[in-house]
Amino acid sequence: MPENKYDFRKSLNAVIEVRSREVARQRDARFQHQLIGSFTKRP
Repeated sequence: MPENKYDFRKSLNAVIEVRSREVARQRDARFQHQLIGSFTKRP
């Protein structure tokens, strides 16, 4: 039983880590998009 709980905890941490990394990457991409938009809108 402890082995299963440890494996579950490990896989859960891996999923959380991947999702948080994906969220950070999307946030960076959105920020870069706004930055490029603000430069191109400038007359």
